[in-house]
Amino acid sequence: MNGKKCGYEKVNGLHMYYEIHGSGKPLILLHGQFATASMFDPILPELALHRQVVLIEQQGHGHTADINRPLSFAQMGRDTAELVSQLGITEADVFGYSAGGTVALHLAKSNPHLVRKLALASTIYSMDGYFPYIVEGIKHASADAFPLQMRQEYERVAPHPDNWSKLIAKGAEMANNPNTEDFLEPTQLQQITAPVLLVIGDRDIIRPEYANEMAELLHTNLIVVPGDHVSYISAQPQILLGHLIKFFELSHIQ
Repeated sequence: MNGKKCGYEKVNGLHMYYEIHGSGKPLILLHGQFATASMFDPILPELALHRQVVLIEQQGHGHTADINRPLSFAQMGRDTAELVSQLGITEADVFGYSAGGTVALHLAKSNPHLVRKLALASTIYSMDGYFPYIVEGIKHASADAFPLQMRQEYERVAPHPDNWSKLIAKGAEMANNPNTEDFLEPTQLQQITAPVLLVIGDRDIIRPEYANEMAELLHTNLIVVPGDHVSYISAQPQILLGHLIKFFELSHIQ
């Protein structure tokens, strides 16, 4: 793997953080809500053997400081498109996990020329993709409701480590009062032309019926891997990694 490059770009009022690993055709990784780019550590080394992997941290997440603006998936899609443009990338494969998948959908919808292939893991395009108890949990989220390691990783890299509770509160506010453009209509999914890989865990927080309907809208098949919402990428990533390698046509370097 080639050396890591880190940096910031001024994007729509943000001081937006990114990392670049490896070389080759660009592959953009978009993290989940309240997570940092480090969530991809279990799969990053293998992916960076074959591609220039670009990790991006969204508003208020990781190294990217928050600004006086509500959280919005649609705006994160615009921020991502602008950052990618500033990095000189004109076409890329994209892998979005959880909320990062929702951002990736916005990216593909609004910038079809940019996205060659689109991999989505545990992704929703509307809140009813979650089981009802999950929706209630998100709407009433507290700073202590998430795994301690998420908070610790945020505090390790955030420019304002004491803002964890503010980030959670803004996430809950987004769930309770979403921007009208934050979630997509089924017809908008049908219009996405990039090939799609859609993955969920067999013990995920995504409703299986919803995931199957989403696969139909995106003209693909649903892949179910062993694990819960987190474990299939954090603790047992090899099956997911195998699907990504096949889908993105990554060849092993001997």
